[in-house]
Amino acid sequence: MSAAKKQAAALHALLMERFPQAFPQDYDTLLPLKLDIEADLRERLIALGEPVDPDLLRRVLANHTGRAGYLLALLHRPDGRRYDLDGRPAGTVDEAARAEAIRLLAAHQQRQHDAATRRRRQRALEQQQQAAKAARIAERERRAAEKQRRREENERNRRRNLERKAAEEQARAAARPAGGPQPVPTVIRKQRRGDPREIRSKDRKE
Repeated sequence: MSAAKKQAAALHALLMERFPQAFPQDYDTLLPLKLDIEADLRERLIALGEPVDPDLLRRVLANHTGRAGYLLALLHRPDGRRYDLDGRPAGTVDEAARAEAIRLLAAHQQRQHDAATRRRRQRALEQQQQAAKAARIAERERRAAEKQRRREENERNRRRNLERKAAEEQARAAARPAGGPQPVPTVIRKQRRGDPREIRSKDRKE
């Protein structure tokens, strides 16, 4: 909360404490205040030794009288009266004030509607972002699982190949006669080529 809002909240709390009839704690018991009650407030607060900044007081009064509950009190209180700081009747709510209350209440409701719409859109956007993030995570996990599956399948194939080769070797060993001579590898010797001169001499003798 900003410093200005803290000051306004503190002054509103002071008004509720000093003038509970005009500024009740219960939101549903708000009363239409007399016209020019700002001057009465400044005078009473000075008398109580608690003078306040006039600009801050006007801001707090504007916030108080702009609340939806206060506007509804202007429109719907049966007696149509205004009240002073001590809760005594002090004037009436005229038609101009009611018309202004209707306008302000409509604007207030429109702001609430707009805010609710923004919140819904923000929630929908956040849900879309969360769904997209979940989809990305699921895709990464799927790819990792597929990669792991392929690694495991390759390892199984490698082991099967090793086992097959070992079985083939065992089968070849079992097929050889027990104690018999081992087959001698065939060596192909290359025929030496004779000296061409000796070949020509041999031809002449024949």
